Amino acid sequence: MATLHDLPAEIVENVVSFLCQPDTYRLARSSRALSSLATPFLYRNVDLYMAPGGFAPRIDRFCFNIVSDCRLAARVVSLRLGLRPEEGVRSGQHCLPRDPQFDDGLMFRKAMDAMSSETLIAATDYLRDAIGMREYSAYAALILLVLPSLQHLAVADLKGSTLDHLHTVLRNLDSGTAWNHRRPSQPLIGRLSSIQTVTINVDNLGGMAYRRDACRPALDHLLNLPAVTKLELSIPNGQQGGASLFGNQAPQLINKAKATNITTLVIKHSGPRLFVLEDLLECTPQLKSLTYDLTFARNDQTVGEPHLVDLAAWGDALRLVKDTLETLVFGIEYFDTQLRAFEQPRIGDKFLGHLDLTRFHRLHTLQVPFPFLTGDAEFSITTQICPLLPPGLRHLSLRPDLSHAQFPFPFDSSILQKALPYHESRKEASYAMNARMDVSCMFQATPSILEQTPRLETISVWQPADPDLSWFDSLVEDFATTCRNKNITGKLVYPMLLRWKQAQHWNLIRDITVFDRLHPGLDRSDRFFREEWEGMTLGLASQYHLHALRSHQVLLHR
Repeated sequence: MATLHDLPAEIVENVVSFLCQPDTYRLARSSRALSSLATPFLYRNVDLYMAPGGFAPRIDRFCFNIVSDCRLAARVVSLRLGLRPEEGVRSGQHCLPRDPQFDDGLMFRKAMDAMSSETLIAATDYLRDAIGMREYSAYAALILLVLPSLQHLAVADLKGSTLDHLHTVLRNLDSGTAWNHRRPSQPLIGRLSSIQTVTINVDNLGGMAYRRDACRPALDHLLNLPAVTKLELSIPNGQQGGASLFGNQAPQLINKAKATNITTLVIKHSGPRLFVLEDLLECTPQLKSLTYDLTFARNDQTVGEPHLVDLAAWGDALRLVKDTLETLVFGIEYFDTQLRAFEQPRIGDKFLGHLDLTRFHRLHTLQVPFPFLTGDAEFSITTQICPLLPPGLRHLSLRPDLSHAQFPFPFDSSILQKALPYHESRKEASYAMNARMDVSCMFQATPSILEQTPRLETISVWQPADPDLSWFDSLVEDFATTCRNKNITGKLVYPMLLRWKQAQHWNLIRDITVFDRLHPGLDRSDRFFREEWEGMTLGLASQYHLHALRSHQVLLHR
């Protein structure tokens, strides 16, 4: 078999482009030839998150390299700063230990040279002293100031002290406040204008949710970035007037509402904070795409509220963007990680109403769980289905969220100290039967929905995470026939997390087109998508199964 050294450079570069940062780093150190090929990729997507145990990455060396070499700085496309979501990661100020192999004096002089012409940084600014003290936050702020081509900035900071200098730099960009007399230079504005996506407390690599401490995010300073078009964030628990995500007392999510250029808003692992959503929507008058991943863990304080999901209230809140919204995606998860799949709680009467989208004339793509259209979280086969859909809907995706089929997975019984008692085994069997009944209910509801969507071009039905609950071949054939008769493209979507049983596939799906209205004579097409599918974010409602995999509950081999 040929080694990497024997392959053409184009093939090696293609292989390296799929590697994660640690693997790319190891490859770059293996030989001089591979180093020259891998180094550009090593600086393309940079992960500087801090790991559990207080371990901080060598952000000082990275900072030194990009300050010293503008070509390396120009290669950085995405940057992740702050804390990982794992337990044991300590929030607060971090200072890197001294390294006798690293020239701090030279680093300090290069930093002063880089900031000397920047009017946003005062001569007496504490940022200068913090670089000499080797503060993680100071290096992060300097990196942000000098990168010329950064497109995606990911920030994870639960209390504000971990990246305090970076937050200060962003606050000082706002020249409209009475206390701020600093003005950013035009070259700095030009560099910051390359940032199009900002992510706040969302882990797009591992998919894990951050702790939902009782605090609220203050986003004003992050919205000071001039050219952001996509914002991703998670909203912690907490009532209005609580402590902010970045350490300040903030009675509102947005202290000073202002119009932004944001067209895509993704909210993950969050409760139904409608007043938070409304604050955001007031700042996004050009919003075209909204994704909201509702996550309810049993120990959250929100679970005690009488109605966790009031769809009528959601419809009222979304009317702020009814004239611009084109894509709407909902995922929902109501679970308890301390209980096994067949013991998971039901949302019951905490779910209320229908989602009314009849006034959203520009909305053409919709992905929602079945109950959002049927109003029935119990998946009764006798429920009359009268969905209140947008008049211009062309693409509809239906999810199995809230059904009995959402949480089951092949359980590894070897981790139990003893076999399940009879009453639990009976409960497990009953739950499995209900899961299969809910799958049948979703199959029968699909044609009813199609009858009421005359302009629909594509219908996609998500299959349950457990492969044992997927539609039988006969059901797939019936679905394909229905789509062919109505001349609608029909797709089945298979989440791959439990099919390949690896946590790294939390946002990977398999898209099987059973009938294509544009190519009716072709056989079924089979494609995989990661991170995004048809312009919609993947990996929603996956926290329970990620926990099951990481706690070794899933049977990996049969």
